[in-house]
Amino acid sequence: MKFSELTREQWAELQPYLDTAVLPVTGLTGNEMPYEATEALERLRDVLDLVENPFKGRIVTYPVVQYVEREGGGRELERICLSLKGIGFRFVIVTAAFNLNSFSDELVSADLIIDVKQDGTLPAGAEVSEAVRKLWLGR
Repeated sequence: MKFSELTREQWAELQPYLDTAVLPVTGLTGNEMPYEATEALERLRDVLDLVENPFKGRIVTYPVVQYVEREGGGRELERICLSLKGIGFRFVIVTAAFNLNSFSDELVSADLIIDVKQDGTLPAGAEVSEAVRKLWLGR
């Protein structure tokens, strides 16, 4: 579900079942040409599809973090992950349109990171599904 689909009343009723927040990150820096920004948004859409479509009934997708500094940006994403857990989400999955390897040491509260591989390709759908299921099973 998208965050905007939930009313206050629905949230009170569904919160026990919606235990996973998805934090999408475009990773723009402000140095992109318009077509590059479009490409980044399309990559993020493709990454999000790997999580949103198969797991609709258990996740809430939050608004996209569009701009992230390459230096220190991981700390900001970590702060957001902690906040999402602080409001009751058991798990936080960070999805990104770019490779987050350089942020992995800072993203300790992210339970799962699904991002573009270093060569620019997307992870396989089966790989993502297995990782999410393992997360929920505590493996």
